[in-house]
Amino acid sequence: MNDIERKIIEALSHMVSPVAAHNLLQRTLRGQSPDLLGPRNWVELIEGPLQRELTGILPVSGLLPELQKLVRQLKTEIPRDEAPRDPTRPTLETTDLTEYVDLERTQDREALVQELARGEGVLAVVLDSVHGRETRLGAYTDSLVSLLSTVHRLLERKGSYRVFYTVFREAQLILRPLDHGYLAVLTHNETNLGQLLYRMGKIEAIQVVER
Repeated sequence: MNDIERKIIEALSHMVSPVAAHNLLQRTLRGQSPDLLGPRNWVELIEGPLQRELTGILPVSGLLPELQKLVRQLKTEIPRDEAPRDPTRPTLETTDLTEYVDLERTQDREALVQELARGEGVLAVVLDSVHGRETRLGAYTDSLVSLLSTVHRLLERKGSYRVFYTVFREAQLILRPLDHGYLAVLTHNETNLGQLLYRMGKIEAIQVVER
């Protein structure tokens, strides 16, 4: 394993599992060979695509301390005539539309789950709320729902969380709290999560004000 690649995975492993860290890095590399990247390329990858992936799945506002240290080290190795370019901002950030869902309405819950289930690489979707539960389990069984509910409760006990990501057997799992329940999506390991993470982050429950 490339030395820089190993350092990045070690840094990410403080926040996610080593397997999830490896998958995150592989997605940001997009098929590039780590051995062919120079210091400037690594800096651009860490400050650009990798950081966007992290902010999409973790409650972080800047580079992890270990990654900051690695970037500073890499910048000292860049020739003066090869200053790194500013990371390109993702096009998704130009739109910031919140999608409100009325969880009290069965048809709204079903429509949301069905739409997410049709996404590229999606294997299963679970929406669990105080108003009802909707699932599209594909090849999975109800034991998946029990597992997700347990994980959600454990995360809630540790304190509020924005999103949880891990590698679940042969799939990637994204789990986020929604109102008094949760929304979970499983995808194939090779699925790019950028658009899905953005979409899930914009979904909010309509809050009914009692008079």
